[in-house]
Amino acid sequence: MTKPVEEIGVQKPISTPKELDSDHSELQQDRHSQTDSCQNQSEPPKGWFHWHEPGTSKADKKLIFKLDWFLLSYSCLCFFIKQLDGNNISNAYVSGMQEELGFGPGNELSWMNTYFNIGAIVGGPISNMALTMIRPRYWLPGCLLTWSLFVLFLYKCNNASAFYGLRFCIGFFESAAWPGIQYVLGCWYRRSELARRSGLFVVSGVLGQMFSGYLQAALFKDMDGKAGLSAWRWLFIFDFILAIPVVIYGFIFYPDTPHNTTAFYLSEWERNRARQRIDEEGRTPVGKLDRSVFKRIFLSWQLYAFSVGYALWSLTCGSYVMQFFGLWLKSLKTYTVPEINSIPTSMGAINFFFMIGTGYVADKIGRRGPVCFAVGCLLTFCFAVFTAWPSSNGLKIAAFILSGCYGCYTPLLAGWVNASCGGDQQLRAFVLAFMVSLGSAVVIPFQQLQFPSGQAPKFTKTHGWVSGLCFVVALSLWTGFGIEIVERIMTRGKRKESLPKEEDV
Repeated sequence: MTKPVEEIGVQKPISTPKELDSDHSELQQDRHSQTDSCQNQSEPPKGWFHWHEPGTSKADKKLIFKLDWFLLSYSCLCFFIKQLDGNNISNAYVSGMQEELGFGPGNELSWMNTYFNIGAIVGGPISNMALTMIRPRYWLPGCLLTWSLFVLFLYKCNNASAFYGLRFCIGFFESAAWPGIQYVLGCWYRRSELARRSGLFVVSGVLGQMFSGYLQAALFKDMDGKAGLSAWRWLFIFDFILAIPVVIYGFIFYPDTPHNTTAFYLSEWERNRARQRIDEEGRTPVGKLDRSVFKRIFLSWQLYAFSVGYALWSLTCGSYVMQFFGLWLKSLKTYTVPEINSIPTSMGAINFFFMIGTGYVADKIGRRGPVCFAVGCLLTFCFAVFTAWPSSNGLKIAAFILSGCYGCYTPLLAGWVNASCGGDQQLRAFVLAFMVSLGSAVVIPFQQLQFPSGQAPKFTKTHGWVSGLCFVVALSLWTGFGIEIVERIMTRGKRKESLPKEEDV
C-alpha cells in the first residue's frame, strides 16, 4: 500500500485555489503512476519501442528525463573515457610502440593486460563498498581524474616495467567505473527501465573503443614526430585531455543516490518521488555495513550465480578479440597502420546494435536468460570459425566483426544483479564489483597460457580458440538457463520459509 505524499515529507504551501487545484492534479497523477507501476512489476511493459512504462505521469517523465540527462549522460561519458583508456594500449602497440621499444617476443602486450587486471581485481570491491559510504559525486569523478593522470604518464614510458606499473594503477582506479556506475543506476531506475539504460551506458564504452582506433589513425597521420614524440605517445596525452571536462562535469552534475542527493536540478518533490519509485518495487535500501554484511553477502545465491556467469564471459577472452583482430590484420602485411586501427572498430557497430537491441528485448519479455542464450549461439558460431581457422579471409573477418555481440552480456548481467538483490545495497554493490574482479582474476592465467600475444592470431600451440569455444558454450548454457533455475529454486525456498508453520497458526 503506497504512502500518501504527506507521509514522505512533501509539504506544499496553500495560497491560491489555482495552486490547490494544481497540487491536487499532480497528486492524482502521482497516484495513477504508482498504480500503473505496481501493475507493471509483474508484467513486462507492452510495446517494443518505449522509453517509459505505460501510464507514466508527466511529473515522473520529467524526473526520468532529468536522470537520463544528468545521471546517464555522465555515466556514458565516464565509461567512454574508461574504454578509450582501456583500448589505447593495443592501438599504440600496433602503431609503432612494438617496433620502437622492441616488444613482441616477451608477450609484453599480454602482460600489460595482466597487470591492468590485477589492479582491477584489487580495486573493484574496495571501490564499490566505498560507494555505500562516500558520495558517488566525489568518488567516481575522483577515480576518473586519478587514472587519467596515470594514463598521461604512459607517454613517458620507455620500458616494459614502467608500463606494467602504470597499467596496474590505471586498472586499480578504473575498476571504480563499471560496477560503481551500474550500482548508482540501480539506485535510481526501476527494473523495467534498467536493461535499456544499462545497455546505453555500456554502448558508450563501445564508442570509446571505436574512437580510440580512429584517434590513433588520425594521430599517426598528423602528429607523428611533432614535438619529438611518436604518434602512439600523443595518444596517451590526448586521452588525458579528453578526460578533464568529464571530471569537471561529474563533480558538478552527478546526482549521488536518491537518499543523499543534493542535486540542484531536482526539486524536493522529485527527490521524494525518486525514493518512492524505488520503495514501490520493494527495493528500499536496507542493511548496514556491519557484521551482518558478511552473512548477507556470502550466504546469498546472487554472489555465486552471477560471479560464475561473469567469470565464464571473461574466460572467452571476448573483450580481447579486437586486439587479436588488429594483430591478425597486421600479420597479413597488406593493410596500412591507419587501416589496422580503423577496421577492427567495425566490431563496435555490432556491439552497439546488440547493446540496444538486447536491452529492449529483455525489457519487453521481462527475462534475460533467453536473450543471453540467443547471443551465445551467435558467439558460438564465431568461435567455431576461429577454431577451424579456414583459408577464407572474408569468413574470418565476418566472424571477428560478428563477435562484437559479446559486449551485451555485461549490461544484461548488471541489470539482473540490480533487480535481484532487492534493497540490500551492500549486497548489490559487492556482487557487482566482485563478479568483475573474479572475472579479471580467472582470465589472468588463462590469457597468459591460452592467448599469449606472441602466439596471435591463430594460437595454434596453446589451443586458445578451442578453449575459448568451450567457455562460450558454457556461458550460453549458464546465463541462458542456469541462473534462472537457481533464482527460481532460491526464491521458492525463501517463500516456503516465510510461510507460517502449522503449530503457529
